[in-house]
This record gives sequence, structure tokens and C-alpha cells, in this order.
Amino acid sequence: MTSTTTTPNDRATGQIVDEQPTFEFNSTGKAVVWFSIISILFLTQIAYNVGEFPVSFDLISYALFTAYLVMSGYAAPSVLSILLLVCAIGLAAFRIPFSDSPTSWSSLLLLCALCAPFSFRLAKRPHLEPVADYIVGVYVAAASVIAVVGLAQLVLVNAANLSSLTNIYFVLPEGIRGAGAYTRLREGGGIVKPNGFFLRESADLSFVTALGILLEYRSRRRLRTLALLAAALLASLSGSGLVVLAAGLLLPKSVSRIPAFVAISAGVLLILLLLYSLNIPFLNLWFDRLSEFGTPNTSAYARFQAPMEMLERSFDKGILTTWLGNGAGSLPRDVGTARLGYEVADPTWAKLIYEYGIAGFVLISAILVLRLYSSSVPVEVCHLLLCGWIGFSLVLKPGYALMIWLITLVPAMYDRQTVKIQS
Repeated sequence: MTSTTTTPNDRATGQIVDEQPTFEFNSTGKAVVWFSIISILFLTQIAYNVGEFPVSFDLISYALFTAYLVMSGYAAPSVLSILLLVCAIGLAAFRIPFSDSPTSWSSLLLLCALCAPFSFRLAKRPHLEPVADYIVGVYVAAASVIAVVGLAQLVLVNAANLSSLTNIYFVLPEGIRGAGAYTRLREGGGIVKPNGFFLRESADLSFVTALGILLEYRSRRRLRTLALLAAALLASLSGSGLVVLAAGLLLPKSVSRIPAFVAISAGVLLILLLLYSLNIPFLNLWFDRLSEFGTPNTSAYARFQAPMEMLERSFDKGILTTWLGNGAGSLPRDVGTARLGYEVADPTWAKLIYEYGIAGFVLISAILVLRLYSSSVPVEVCHLLLCGWIGFSLVLKPGYALMIWLITLVPAMYDRQTVKIQS
């Protein structure tokens, strides 16, 4: 990082000038930002697997960027975030030896590794706008490339039947395929849904483009870029991005706006009911998925209903398990031994409560909330990231942790200070 000080042009006129330094990334910092965002969007499925643990590019980027920030001398720690993390990890470590469920210390260590960097960000000072703008610009540019790839993939896979373009996972050598259990292929209305080729699922393409839309709308507002990202969002045929985008735009920015939020939400609900009643074939690709909430082995059931059933089982074990959970890494292991006969996803809200209890969920969520809402990111973007993190399976995914950490790297800025030069 470098800084440039603004020098007054005329000290004799009593002119009010600003002598605070303006900070921006140097060539190394810019390279780290580009490498980090490329690893999030293009390299997330490439990894060196150590047993069942994938050492992926996004995890390496996360570690490198955090080390670069700390070594640069511009980092500032958050004491409150550190205390929250210590409490959460301490309770989780205390719980593991006494758990009746199969647990994993590696899962706890990964959570610690992903949450620890949230305790460090740029030190608060004026004139950090160039840093924030550069990060947003790089992300939107990369997301636009993914959007183009996703749109082309939708046509080539479905119309030209080029199945090799379904997912990069299928063309990677086995030695560098990222390990993990996740859905790589779903069909909606007979159409193979695009994932941008490099991303894991169509839901990832949906989330990435939704975030890009909101960042672009709150910054440069280029119509072509917004149209491209919106087209890819719709082409993903996934409701994930639409949900978080709606949350970002509709959730109230302050307590005083809650009444307006209720009124707008009611209006949006009425519009959706009207569209549903019109039975428009294109929109039915989304509306028909509402039936999935009551149908096992569907996406909606796996993400919402099935995890709730697992939590009910957990709460039945007593107050200790309710508050401290079943232990780190226990959810996927308990699902495997339960042999339920249907898919159970691990969205953040369910995974944290099941494995770390209500106490752990509150502590770890507080770390994210503190990071988001003390940053310079517009509150709409904070809402989008928070809802996406809680609602989807993001808590142990390095790429999403790095994405949130990077976008919120710049703290909330205060008013520029001016100094009056006396003649």
C-alpha cells in the first residue's frame, strides 16, 4: 500500500485544504487483490487434497492476503472480535470431549482459521476510498466474466449438448479436484442450469452475480454491466441470488424504516401472488419449486426442512446440547449414521446451532455482524452478505469467507478532516 499527501497550492490565501494522505494499493497489493478474487471465482474447485481436506487456492489466497495486510503495517486488530472468537472456540473445544456424536477437531480448526482474519482489517483513517473502490471494481469485473461464461454455458450445454462444459470438476485431473460433498448438477424444467463452469453450483453463480449487481448499483451504475449480471442471475435458474438481492434491497437500513419495510414487503408479496396466479411458463420455473419444501430429496427440503428436523433431534438431547451443540463436525457425521433416506444440507444457521449450540451461533454470528456493519460497505450489501452467509452453506467455505473479508476490508470512513492555513 502507498499513500500520497495532498499539498496546499496557496497557503497565503487562508484556503481550506486537506493534508491527510490518500491511500491506495501498490502493485503488490493490486496483484494480491486480483489473485484473491480470481481464486474465489475461477479456482475454487482446484485443490491439493490432504486426506479428505482440500487445500484450495481460495484458502491459500485467504492466508496470503491476511499475512500481506498484517505485514504491511496498515492492519488494525478488533479486540472485540478476538474475544468473541476465543469464547466461541473455547466453548467448542470444551464440548468435543463430552459429545455423544462423532466430532472433528479439523472442522473446528478450519472454522477458527476462517474466522480469525475477521479480527484484522485496514486501520481506520480518512481517504481510503481508492482502496474500497479498487476492490469493488475488480470483483465486478471478474463477476462479469463469470456472467458471460454462464450465459454461453447455458446455450452450449443445452443447445449444442456439450456436456464437457457442465462443470470444470469433470475435466480436472483427479489429483487436483477439490474434495467435498456438494451438488454439481441439477435440472430445472428440463434445462441444465449453468454454474459459470468454474463455480460449483448454479446457486453460486446466482449469488456471485447478485452481489455484483448490488455492488455495481451502489458504485458506478453502468447499465451494460448491470444488464449482463442480471441476465446471468436469471439464467442460473436458481432463486438463491434473487433471495439475497431482495434481502439487500428490502431489509430496513435503520429501525426507523421498519414500517416502510413491512409495507414494501407486503407489496412485493402481493405482486408475487399475482404473478403466480397468471401461470406464466417462464416464471413457473421458480414458482414450481415452492412445492419442494414438502418433498424430500429436493433442494428446498434439503436446505430448510431437513436441517430443522436435525435440530429438533438435537434439542431433544437436553439443555447442554441445546446451548453448546453436539460438537464441531458432528452434523454431516450424524446425518451419515442416521440413514435418513433423504438429503440433508448444512446451511450456516443449522450447522452452527447443531454443532456449536445457540451460544456458538450467537458468538460466531456476532463476529460477522461486527465485521459487516463496521465496514465502509453500503448497508444493502451488508444485508445481502449476512443473509447469504446465514441462509446458505457458507460457514466453512474459504472462498466465501475470503469474499466477505475482502469486500469489508475497509472500515467505515469518517468525515474528511480539513485544516485552515492562516495567512
